Amino acid sequence: MIQQISFLRDSLERGETHFSHSEIETQLSVLESVKDYAQKSGFESTTQSVADDDALLADVLNNPENLTPFAVRSIPEDLKNEISLTDTDKFEIDVLNLIDKAKNKRISLNNLLIALRITTGITYTRTILNNRLYRMVKKDMLFSVPGRKGLYTTNRDVQHELNNEENKDIVFEDEVDMDLLK
Repeated sequence: MIQQISFLRDSLERGETHFSHSEIETQLSVLESVKDYAQKSGFESTTQSVADDDALLADVLNNPENLTPFAVRSIPEDLKNEISLTDTDKFEIDVLNLIDKAKNKRISLNNLLIALRITTGITYTRTILNNRLYRMVKKDMLFSVPGRKGLYTTNRDVQHELNNEENKDIVFEDEVDMDLLK
């Protein structure tokens, strides 16, 4: 709407329009009134809320068996109280949120131990954390970075990217000049 107002004003000033000066002034007045009403009524935040609700619904429907961290973050507090979250659910959400906040969405086991202690107040042993992360990897909730022991990510594409980089170094027999081997 703001772009429309600017466009109309610019075209009026340049005289590049098929409308009369009074018609453009009327359109500008109507658009300004609509913009003021939208701002006063919180329409822009309502539009964002509708988009958030659509994203939440899509997330819930695409993951019908498990709550995702996105779903838990997006629902109102009163609804969170009605949902039965196990300690494991809460742990997984904490881990995924921390990894998502980390640079490149990657975090080492050591840094995750520290971050969990700071954010949750719970000190996990290395073995217990490693076992829980292993189960999360098996559920495709997070992924270990290939070739990097103890490094985890929420980016599914990391494994695909690294596999492609490794495959670039592989030379297939039909690509080798057989004369060079003689």
